[in-house]
Amino acid sequence: MDYIHKGISEGDYVGMVLLDLQKAFDTVDHSILCEKFKLMGLGCVQWFKSYLSNRKQIVTVNNSQSISGIVTCGVPQGSILGPLLFLCYINDMPLSVKCKLYLYADDSTLLVQGKQPTLIAQALSENLDRCRSWLIDNKLSLHLGKTEAILFGTKRKLKNVNNFQVKCGNAIINNVKSVKYLGLTLDADLSGESIVSNILKKAGGRLKFLYRHSNILNLKARKTLCSALIQCYFDYSCSSWYMGLTKRSKQKLQIMQNKMIRFILKLNSRSHIGCNELENVNMLSVSNRVKQIKLNHVYKIWRETSPEYMFENFNRISDTELKNCTRASINNFFFSQGFNGIV
Repeated sequence: MDYIHKGISEGDYVGMVLLDLQKAFDTVDHSILCEKFKLMGLGCVQWFKSYLSNRKQIVTVNNSQSISGIVTCGVPQGSILGPLLFLCYINDMPLSVKCKLYLYADDSTLLVQGKQPTLIAQALSENLDRCRSWLIDNKLSLHLGKTEAILFGTKRKLKNVNNFQVKCGNAIINNVKSVKYLGLTLDADLSGESIVSNILKKAGGRLKFLYRHSNILNLKARKTLCSALIQCYFDYSCSSWYMGLTKRSKQKLQIMQNKMIRFILKLNSRSHIGCNELENVNMLSVSNRVKQIKLNHVYKIWRETSPEYMFENFNRISDTELKNCTRASINNFFFSQGFNGIV
Protein backbone atom coordinates (compact mmCIF):
# COMPACT_ATOMS: atom_id res chain seq x y z
CA MET A 1 0.00 0.00 0.00
CA ASP A 2 2.95 2.32 0.55
CA TYR A 3 3.74 2.22 -3.18
CA ILE A 4 0.13 3.10 -4.02
CA HIS A 5 -0.04 5.88 -1.42
CA LYS A 6 3.22 7.32 -2.70
CA GLY A 7 2.00 7.34 -6.30
CA ILE A 8 -1.28 9.04 -5.41
CA SER A 9 0.50 11.64 -3.24
CA GLU A 10 2.68 12.49 -6.27
CA GLY A 11 -0.45 13.19 -8.32
CA ASP A 12 -0.28 9.99 -10.38
CA TYR A 13 -2.51 7.02 -11.00
CA VAL A 14 -1.45 3.54 -9.89
CA GLY A 15 -2.74 0.52 -11.77
CA MET A 16 -2.86 -2.91 -10.16
CA VAL A 17 -3.55 -6.38 -11.49
CA LEU A 18 -4.21 -9.13 -8.94
CA LEU A 19 -3.19 -12.49 -10.37
CA ASP A 20 -5.26 -15.54 -9.54
CA LEU A 21 -3.24 -18.75 -9.88
CA GLN A 22 -5.20 -21.96 -10.36
CA LYS A 23 -4.38 -24.53 -7.67
CA ALA A 24 -0.95 -22.96 -7.29
CA PHE A 25 0.30 -25.15 -4.43
CA ASP A 26 -0.93 -28.35 -6.12
CA THR A 27 0.78 -27.82 -9.49
CA VAL A 28 4.39 -27.16 -8.45
CA ASP A 29 6.67 -29.31 -10.62
CA HIS A 30 9.17 -31.18 -8.42
CA SER A 31 11.94 -31.36 -11.03
CA ILE A 32 11.74 -27.62 -11.77
CA LEU A 33 11.75 -26.86 -8.04
CA CYS A 34 14.88 -28.96 -7.48
CA GLU A 35 16.62 -27.26 -10.41
CA LYS A 36 15.85 -23.89 -8.83
CA PHE A 37 17.34 -25.11 -5.56
CA LYS A 38 20.55 -25.91 -7.44
CA LEU A 39 20.61 -22.41 -8.97
CA MET A 40 20.19 -20.97 -5.46
CA GLY A 41 23.26 -22.91 -4.36
CA LEU A 42 21.47 -25.07 -1.80
CA GLY A 43 23.44 -28.11 -0.70
CA CYS A 44 20.44 -30.17 0.40
CA VAL A 45 18.77 -30.78 -2.96
CA GLN A 46 18.82 -34.56 -2.51
CA TRP A 47 17.07 -34.20 0.84
CA PHE A 48 14.29 -32.16 -0.77
CA LYS A 49 14.00 -34.70 -3.58
CA SER A 50 13.50 -37.41 -0.97
CA TYR A 51 11.03 -35.22 0.94
CA LEU A 52 8.89 -34.57 -2.16
CA SER A 53 9.06 -37.95 -3.89
CA ASN A 54 7.01 -41.10 -3.25
CA ARG A 55 4.35 -39.26 -1.28
CA LYS A 56 0.97 -40.99 -1.42
CA GLN A 57 -2.61 -39.87 -1.08
CA ILE A 58 -6.01 -41.51 -0.73
CA VAL A 59 -9.58 -40.27 -1.01
CA THR A 60 -12.25 -41.15 1.55
CA VAL A 61 -15.96 -40.79 0.69
CA ASN A 62 -18.75 -42.13 2.92
CA ASN A 63 -16.37 -44.45 4.81
CA SER A 64 -15.02 -45.85 1.52
CA GLN A 65 -11.34 -45.43 0.69
CA SER A 66 -9.70 -45.33 -2.70
CA ILE A 67 -6.44 -47.09 -3.45
CA SER A 68 -3.35 -44.99 -2.74
CA GLY A 69 -1.83 -42.93 -5.53
CA ILE A 70 1.59 -41.32 -5.93
CA VAL A 71 1.66 -37.50 -5.71
CA THR A 72 3.70 -36.38 -8.72
CA CYS A 73 3.48 -32.61 -8.24
CA GLY A 74 2.59 -29.97 -5.67
CA VAL A 75 4.02 -29.05 -2.28
CA PRO A 76 2.79 -30.70 0.96
CA GLN A 77 0.09 -28.45 2.36
CA GLY A 78 -0.39 -28.14 6.09
CA SER A 79 3.35 -28.40 6.65
CA ILE A 80 5.73 -25.61 7.63
CA LEU A 81 7.80 -26.20 4.51
CA GLY A 82 4.85 -25.99 2.09
CA PRO A 83 4.61 -22.18 1.73
CA LEU A 84 8.42 -21.85 1.82
CA LEU A 85 8.82 -24.32 -1.05
CA PHE A 86 6.22 -22.45 -3.10
CA LEU A 87 7.98 -19.13 -2.47
CA CYS A 88 11.24 -20.66 -3.69
CA TYR A 89 9.41 -21.89 -6.78
CA ILE A 90 8.09 -18.43 -7.77
CA ASN A 91 11.05 -16.44 -6.44
CA ASP A 92 12.35 -15.63 -9.94
CA MET A 93 8.94 -14.58 -11.27
CA PRO A 94 9.67 -10.82 -10.84
CA LEU A 95 12.58 -11.20 -13.29
CA SER A 96 10.06 -11.89 -16.06
CA VAL A 97 8.37 -8.46 -15.88
CA LYS A 98 9.37 -4.82 -16.28
CA CYS A 99 7.25 -3.35 -13.52
CA LYS A 100 6.63 -3.82 -9.81
CA LEU A 101 5.59 -7.36 -8.93
CA TYR A 102 4.79 -8.15 -5.30
CA LEU A 103 4.62 -11.76 -4.14
CA TYR A 104 2.91 -13.00 -0.99
CA ALA A 105 2.49 -16.78 -1.17
CA ASP A 106 0.09 -17.30 -4.09
CA ASP A 107 -1.18 -13.69 -3.96
CA SER A 108 0.74 -11.86 -6.69
CA THR A 109 0.14 -8.29 -7.88
CA LEU A 110 1.46 -6.20 -10.75
CA LEU A 111 1.74 -2.45 -10.13
CA VAL A 112 2.38 0.41 -12.57
CA GLN A 113 2.47 4.13 -11.71
CA GLY A 114 1.88 6.84 -14.31
CA LYS A 115 0.08 9.95 -15.48
CA GLN A 116 -2.15 8.45 -18.17
CA PRO A 117 -4.55 5.55 -17.48
CA THR A 118 -4.32 4.28 -21.07
CA LEU A 119 -0.53 3.96 -20.87
CA ILE A 120 -0.80 2.28 -17.45
CA ALA A 121 -3.29 -0.23 -18.87
CA GLN A 122 -0.97 -0.89 -21.81
CA ALA A 123 2.03 -1.47 -19.52
CA LEU A 124 0.00 -3.78 -17.27
CA SER A 125 -1.22 -5.75 -20.30
CA GLU A 126 2.32 -6.22 -21.61
CA ASN A 127 3.62 -7.34 -18.23
CA LEU A 128 0.63 -9.59 -17.66
CA ASP A 129 1.48 -11.37 -20.92
CA ARG A 130 5.05 -11.81 -19.67
CA CYS A 131 3.75 -13.21 -16.39
CA ARG A 132 1.52 -15.66 -18.19
CA SER A 133 4.43 -16.87 -20.33
CA TRP A 134 6.54 -17.40 -17.20
CA LEU A 135 3.70 -19.31 -15.53
CA ILE A 136 3.29 -21.58 -18.56
CA ASP A 137 7.04 -22.27 -18.62
CA ASN A 138 6.85 -23.22 -14.94
CA LYS A 139 3.73 -25.37 -15.37
CA LEU A 140 1.46 -22.99 -13.47
CA SER A 141 -1.76 -21.54 -14.83
CA LEU A 142 -3.46 -18.16 -14.56
CA HIS A 143 -7.22 -18.01 -13.95
CA LEU A 144 -8.13 -15.06 -16.20
CA GLY A 145 -11.76 -15.11 -15.06
CA LYS A 146 -10.76 -14.35 -11.47
CA THR A 147 -7.82 -12.05 -12.24
CA GLU A 148 -8.81 -8.43 -11.53
CA ALA A 149 -7.55 -4.96 -12.49
CA ILE A 150 -8.07 -1.71 -10.61
CA LEU A 151 -6.90 1.87 -11.05
CA PHE A 152 -6.06 3.82 -7.89
CA GLY A 153 -6.16 7.61 -7.65
CA THR A 154 -7.90 10.52 -5.99
CA LYS A 155 -11.68 10.81 -6.35
CA ARG A 156 -11.28 13.91 -8.52
CA LYS A 157 -8.83 12.26 -10.91
CA LEU A 158 -10.80 9.02 -11.15
CA LYS A 159 -13.90 10.92 -12.32
CA ASN A 160 -12.06 11.78 -15.52
CA VAL A 161 -11.12 8.16 -16.32
CA ASN A 162 -13.29 6.45 -18.93
CA ASN A 163 -10.84 4.14 -20.67
CA PHE A 164 -8.89 1.75 -18.47
CA GLN A 165 -8.85 -1.73 -19.90
CA VAL A 166 -6.22 -4.38 -19.20
CA LYS A 167 -5.87 -7.38 -21.51
CA CYS A 168 -4.06 -10.69 -21.44
CA GLY A 169 -3.79 -11.90 -25.00
CA ASN A 170 -7.31 -11.46 -26.38
CA ALA A 171 -8.98 -11.76 -22.97
CA ILE A 172 -10.21 -8.62 -21.20
CA ILE A 173 -9.39 -8.54 -17.49
CA ASN A 174 -12.27 -7.69 -15.16
CA ASN A 175 -12.02 -4.03 -14.12
CA VAL A 176 -13.25 -3.39 -10.56
CA LYS A 177 -13.70 -0.44 -8.19
CA SER A 178 -12.50 -2.31 -5.10
CA VAL A 179 -10.37 -5.40 -4.51
CA LYS A 180 -9.73 -7.72 -1.61
CA TYR A 181 -6.01 -8.08 -0.99
CA LEU A 182 -4.45 -9.88 1.98
CA GLY A 183 -7.66 -9.59 3.98
CA LEU A 184 -8.25 -5.89 3.24
CA THR A 185 -10.80 -4.45 0.82
CA LEU A 186 -9.09 -1.60 -1.02
CA ASP A 187 -11.21 1.12 -2.66
CA ALA A 188 -10.00 2.79 -5.85
CA ASP A 189 -9.53 6.07 -3.95
CA LEU A 190 -8.07 4.35 -0.85
CA SER A 191 -10.76 5.99 1.29
CA GLY A 192 -10.90 2.97 3.58
CA GLU A 193 -14.71 3.02 3.63
CA SER A 194 -14.96 -0.62 2.52
CA ILE A 195 -12.49 -1.65 5.21
CA VAL A 196 -14.55 0.10 7.89
CA SER A 197 -17.77 -1.43 6.57
CA ASN A 198 -16.28 -4.94 6.71
CA ILE A 199 -14.90 -4.40 10.22
CA LEU A 200 -18.27 -3.20 11.52
CA LYS A 201 -20.07 -6.12 9.89
CA LYS A 202 -17.70 -8.80 11.20
CA ALA A 203 -17.25 -7.27 14.66
CA GLY A 204 -21.01 -6.72 15.04
CA GLY A 205 -21.78 -10.31 14.06
CA ARG A 206 -19.31 -11.76 16.54
CA LEU A 207 -20.50 -9.46 19.31
CA LYS A 208 -24.09 -10.64 18.78
CA PHE A 209 -22.88 -14.23 19.00
CA LEU A 210 -21.09 -13.52 22.30
CA TYR A 211 -24.17 -11.78 23.74
CA ARG A 212 -26.17 -14.97 23.15
CA HIS A 213 -23.74 -16.84 25.41
CA SER A 214 -22.99 -14.07 27.91
CA ASN A 215 -24.76 -15.88 30.76
CA ILE A 216 -22.03 -18.55 30.87
CA LEU A 217 -19.06 -16.17 30.52
CA ASN A 218 -17.27 -14.47 33.40
CA LEU A 219 -15.36 -11.19 33.09
CA LYS A 220 -12.05 -12.82 32.17
CA ALA A 221 -13.68 -15.01 29.51
CA ARG A 222 -15.57 -12.06 27.99
CA LYS A 223 -12.39 -9.99 27.80
CA THR A 224 -10.33 -12.84 26.32
CA LEU A 225 -12.93 -13.66 23.69
CA CYS A 226 -13.41 -10.02 22.68
CA SER A 227 -9.66 -9.50 22.35
CA ALA A 228 -9.27 -12.62 20.24
CA LEU A 229 -12.43 -12.42 18.12
CA ILE A 230 -13.19 -8.69 17.76
CA GLN A 231 -10.26 -6.43 18.66
CA CYS A 232 -8.14 -8.23 16.05
CA TYR A 233 -10.25 -6.62 13.30
CA PHE A 234 -9.41 -3.13 14.57
CA ASP A 235 -5.70 -3.96 14.81
CA TYR A 236 -5.11 -5.74 11.50
CA SER A 237 -2.92 -3.54 9.29
CA CYS A 238 -4.53 -0.47 10.88
CA SER A 239 -1.41 1.67 10.49
CA SER A 240 -1.84 1.54 6.71
CA TRP A 241 -5.49 2.61 6.44
CA TYR A 242 -6.70 4.32 9.64
CA MET A 243 -5.10 7.74 9.10
CA GLY A 244 -6.88 8.22 5.76
CA LEU A 245 -10.36 7.70 7.20
CA THR A 246 -12.92 10.45 7.56
CA LYS A 247 -13.86 11.65 11.04
CA ARG A 248 -17.25 9.94 10.69
CA SER A 249 -15.66 6.57 9.85
CA LYS A 250 -13.33 6.83 12.84
CA GLN A 251 -16.32 7.56 15.06
CA LYS A 252 -18.10 4.45 13.74
CA LEU A 253 -15.13 2.29 14.69
CA GLN A 254 -15.00 3.82 18.17
CA ILE A 255 -18.74 3.28 18.65
CA MET A 256 -18.30 -0.41 17.79
CA GLN A 257 -15.41 -0.74 20.23
CA ASN A 258 -17.53 0.96 22.92
CA LYS A 259 -20.23 -1.68 22.37
CA MET A 260 -17.61 -4.36 22.89
CA ILE A 261 -16.42 -2.77 26.13
CA ARG A 262 -20.00 -2.50 27.42
CA PHE A 263 -20.38 -6.22 26.77
CA ILE A 264 -17.18 -7.01 28.68
CA LEU A 265 -18.17 -4.87 31.68
CA LYS A 266 -21.89 -5.76 31.44
CA LEU A 267 -22.95 -2.12 31.11
CA ASN A 268 -26.22 -0.92 29.61
CA SER A 269 -26.32 0.52 26.09
CA ARG A 270 -26.40 4.13 27.33
CA SER A 271 -23.36 3.90 29.60
CA HIS A 272 -20.54 6.29 28.75
CA ILE A 273 -17.20 4.72 27.84
CA GLY A 274 -14.27 6.80 29.02
CA CYS A 275 -10.74 6.41 30.34
CA ASN A 276 -11.85 4.53 33.45
CA GLU A 277 -13.75 1.89 31.48
CA LEU A 278 -10.85 1.45 29.05
CA GLU A 279 -8.48 1.08 31.97
CA ASN A 280 -10.73 -1.51 33.60
CA VAL A 281 -10.45 -3.77 30.55
CA ASN A 282 -6.80 -2.83 29.94
CA MET A 283 -7.49 -1.52 26.44
CA LEU A 284 -6.78 1.61 24.43
CA SER A 285 -9.24 3.57 22.32
CA VAL A 286 -9.12 2.81 18.60
CA SER A 287 -7.07 5.92 17.77
CA ASN A 288 -4.60 5.39 20.64
CA ARG A 289 -4.24 1.71 19.74
CA VAL A 290 -3.28 2.72 16.19
CA LYS A 291 -0.70 5.14 17.61
CA GLN A 292 0.73 2.38 19.81
CA ILE A 293 1.07 0.00 16.85
CA LYS A 294 2.74 2.69 14.75
CA LEU A 295 5.18 3.48 17.54
CA ASN A 296 6.03 -0.22 17.77
CA HIS A 297 6.83 -0.17 14.05
CA VAL A 298 9.06 2.89 14.49
CA TYR A 299 10.85 1.30 17.43
CA LYS A 300 11.57 -1.87 15.44
CA ILE A 301 12.86 0.22 12.54
CA TRP A 302 15.08 2.21 14.90
CA ARG A 303 16.40 -1.02 16.45
CA GLU A 304 16.84 -2.49 12.95
CA THR A 305 14.73 -5.52 13.86
CA SER A 306 11.97 -4.80 11.34
CA PRO A 307 11.81 -6.46 7.91
CA GLU A 308 14.30 -4.99 5.45
CA TYR A 309 11.61 -3.64 3.12
CA MET A 310 10.36 -1.38 5.94
CA PHE A 311 13.80 -0.24 7.03
CA GLU A 312 14.73 0.75 3.46
CA ASN A 313 12.11 3.53 3.49
CA PHE A 314 13.91 5.47 6.23
CA ASN A 315 17.26 7.20 6.69
CA ARG A 316 19.06 8.28 9.81
CA ILE A 317 19.57 12.01 10.12
CA SER A 318 23.27 12.77 10.22
CA ASP A 319 24.83 14.66 13.12
CA THR A 320 25.21 17.75 10.91
CA GLU A 321 21.56 17.67 9.89
CA LEU A 322 20.55 17.06 13.48
CA LYS A 323 22.39 20.17 14.68
CA ASN A 324 20.65 22.25 12.02
CA CYS A 325 17.23 20.88 12.99
CA THR A 326 15.83 23.15 15.72
CA ARG A 327 12.97 20.79 16.58
CA ALA A 328 15.08 17.68 17.01
CA SER A 329 15.75 16.77 20.62
CA ILE A 330 17.04 13.20 20.35
CA ASN A 331 19.71 11.44 18.32
CA ASN A 332 19.07 8.98 15.51
CA PHE A 333 15.72 10.43 14.48
CA PHE A 334 14.25 8.94 11.31
CA PHE A 335 12.50 10.48 8.35
CA SER A 336 10.72 8.79 5.47
CA GLN A 337 12.15 8.99 1.98
CA GLY A 338 8.73 8.99 0.34
CA PHE A 339 5.16 8.72 1.52
CA ASN A 340 5.03 8.92 5.31
CA GLY A 341 1.45 7.90 5.96
CA ILE A 342 2.37 4.70 7.80
CA VAL A 343 4.59 6.08 10.57
